[in-house]
Amino acid sequence: MKFLSKFFVAGICGAMSFVNAQAEEIKVLGAASLKYVLEEIKNNFLQDKPQDKIEISYISSGKAYAQIKNGAPIHLFVAADVSYPAKLYEENLAPVKEEIYAKGKLVLWSNNADFKLQEFKDILNPKITHISIPNPKVAPYGRASVEALEATKMLKLIESKFVTGESIGVATTYVESKNAEVGFTALSMLGEGGINTKEMSFVSIDENLYKPINQALIIPNYGKNSNLAKDFKVYILSDKAKEIFLKFGYNVE
Repeated sequence: MKFLSKFFVAGICGAMSFVNAQAEEIKVLGAASLKYVLEEIKNNFLQDKPQDKIEISYISSGKAYAQIKNGAPIHLFVAADVSYPAKLYEENLAPVKEEIYAKGKLVLWSNNADFKLQEFKDILNPKITHISIPNPKVAPYGRASVEALEATKMLKLIESKFVTGESIGVATTYVESKNAEVGFTALSMLGEGGINTKEMSFVSIDENLYKPINQALIIPNYGKNSNLAKDFKVYILSDKAKEIFLKFGYNVE
């Protein structure tokens, strides 16, 4: 009996060691606009993988690209556009081409009761002195904001009022903290699961005024042998994840 007991304990310990050996931890760079939606997707994904860990850092897509290009140990990159993941593949910094997971929507929003927004042209209100915008050089939603303003011939009228955030997260915080009366952000940052205040108002920007914000993800070379990175990528592209993206205001096909 003692032999059997020792065998049983050894078997349990061996099984636990095997499970622990299979556990993985990966690092992900996500676009700042994904701050809320990607956390929910991650938590859902990990429900069946309690031994695994996923650390997500949210920064502008341009800065994420630069970090990966400079050798940062990143297993998965979930961007706010297609161009930055595509560059990684073109530069042989990723083994497989990028894949689109959703299309984002640009909004103008306010968190100030004195500036309730009803249409895009409300941005011309002379009482507005600070307009928050993600840095167009590194943030896809910043580029889309400039495109929309140029298309409506409003850019030159208000660009002197810009307060630029290095990412959409920073730009959104300027409005949330009322350091800017209005600002540009992604619809996914507002409403259910995101920022939702009594004073908040927003208007969706006509999608014909800016290039489609198709958002893509890619596994860089560093993550090519990670099963967890591959599984998480598949989950982000799955129908289950699409339901969450829809809830946060994205378009999915």
